[in-house]
Amino acid sequence: ELSPKMKEIQNAIAVAVQTCIRELKASTKLIEWNDEELSVQNCVTKNFDMAISRQVQKDWHRLKPETKRLIEDLRSLRTLFLYLINDDCIQFWKLINNIKTISASSRYPSMWLLTPAADMLFRKSKDRLYKIVKQENPGKSINPSFRLEPVLEESPKWRLLKHILKEIHEDYIKRTKSICPVNVLIMVKDGRTVGALKRYLVEGKEKAMTKTWLNYLQGYNDRSRSVTKNSGGMTAITEESRLLLEEEGRARQLMTGRKKRNTAGNKRKALNQIPDYMRKHRRIALEKSRGKEISNKDDLERRAVLDEAVHETEREPGVILPVSYEVGGCDEMDESQWFEAHQRSGLSLILKSYSSIEGDHSSLVLSDLDPKYVILYDADVSFVRTIEIHSSLQDECEERIKVYFMLFQASAEEKSFKLALERENNAFERLIHHKKNMPMQVNTLAATTQEIQLALNNCNGLSSTYANGTLPLAIDTRTRQGKSITDEEKREIAVDVREFRSALPSILHQGGMRLAPVTLTVGDFVLSKVHCVERKSLSDLFGSFASGRLYSQAESMSKYYECPCLLIEFNPSKAFCLVNESDIGIEIRNDSITSKMVLLATHFPKLRILWSRSPFETLRIFKSL
Repeated sequence: ELSPKMKEIQNAIAVAVQTCIRELKASTKLIEWNDEELSVQNCVTKNFDMAISRQVQKDWHRLKPETKRLIEDLRSLRTLFLYLINDDCIQFWKLINNIKTISASSRYPSMWLLTPAADMLFRKSKDRLYKIVKQENPGKSINPSFRLEPVLEESPKWRLLKHILKEIHEDYIKRTKSICPVNVLIMVKDGRTVGALKRYLVEGKEKAMTKTWLNYLQGYNDRSRSVTKNSGGMTAITEESRLLLEEEGRARQLMTGRKKRNTAGNKRKALNQIPDYMRKHRRIALEKSRGKEISNKDDLERRAVLDEAVHETEREPGVILPVSYEVGGCDEMDESQWFEAHQRSGLSLILKSYSSIEGDHSSLVLSDLDPKYVILYDADVSFVRTIEIHSSLQDECEERIKVYFMLFQASAEEKSFKLALERENNAFERLIHHKKNMPMQVNTLAATTQEIQLALNNCNGLSSTYANGTLPLAIDTRTRQGKSITDEEKREIAVDVREFRSALPSILHQGGMRLAPVTLTVGDFVLSKVHCVERKSLSDLFGSFASGRLYSQAESMSKYYECPCLLIEFNPSKAFCLVNESDIGIEIRNDSITSKMVLLATHFPKLRILWSRSPFETLRIFKSL
């Protein structure tokens, strides 16, 4: 289950999503939104972004900047649902602070950050990280009234994973009398989760969280250091920043283990005294450097200092790996996508991410590793089906694979997994329904009708038939119910070869026109001796006006043809308008597209402007001409 603070954060994100959806509907009254797709329940899925993009695509250029910002906020809130579950408390706190910083520097800030739900989100996220309490015994600190206590809340999945591994170890001891290697496969979402679990399994919860906490404090306190350095002391920063600055020193001492205890029995070492192990390492480094071309003396000193630092780190008890695991990896794969830890008793823990599996190679991974235990840290429906197939192909004498599911109850993860199962179930039901109502193939019919038999008798061999001779071309319903297109019905037009990069020539050919590909110096399509057409898409029209190319093209068509035409073809998925109504304005501007169109029509009175919604509309216009 989610922790109480995580539940409150999830509820705050849901309230923020509802607020953004309500404001989005209010600002786009001309768009008919689908209430089933635009809901909080569907916000956790990837289809949510696709549903919004599909409904606003036609009117995207009409939307106000505030409305576009609301759509971006909904996408950001969807990622917060996922990062709350997959990341630790420190990474989630950094993410929401980055969102807040980007919004503050934007021209159109996020509206949901000003709601009470956002205050609840930031407050509970900070409570998962640390808390500031009143100090009863102040001691000798500068400001003794408050002190900072790091909380560093552990992910509930980490505790559950530790419990599952303990259960697997006990089951392994009971089932196997002899010590034989057994693989335990842990499947996670991506490489970031692999790295987090790797640190947790090898270093433990305390050290892994403290290291991440120290990295966050170092980045956060850089600004506080610059302020105190330039503004004259600790009084220039807030109380919370001062406490975080002090916490960085305590966290660094806890990590490095260099805090010495001053007792009466400890003897003070000489100032320049070098320990024996350092002397030994310096002698080894000196002997290794003999015979090598190292001209710079500073390189020798830097290498010796580096070796001493590495050896000093190895001697510190805080960074030694637990004795129950041996760390290993795979040289053929990226370390961020693959991790392996061998337990002394014979269990091998293998972490692998779904993103590292290419295509449908999940079955190959299971065949190569042959795991006896599979832990789905992040559940995936397709991988579950792969496990079922792999288990069914095993021999009956072999032991079945034990699979452990890890899902948060009443969370976005559970909702997403249930929606995936529902989509899979609906797909199978549709497949069964289509298979049930599918008509039989022609060549499987026992007897043919008299019409088909007569057509077969009139055929001159298999060259004029299709479907292995079962149907003649004379009754092909795909060409106007068996009627062929006569030469008189086809129209010949000259098409510039550069226009074949678009879909319009193919549509014209399907519509019954004969195309003659040539290199035209004037126009793009020549329909007759008097009609010449210059085709422009919306983006090409703006570019031609900016470069002045359209003026010379219109001048050439007016010189050689009696009826020059400018075809402006729109995208069928976009709105059928040249410019947004709100952008026209009251005053006449020279840089406006409407002003340029008026000047074009004034300078070339013979020029005809054709407006087309789509290439199929262009086919109808060409036929009418």
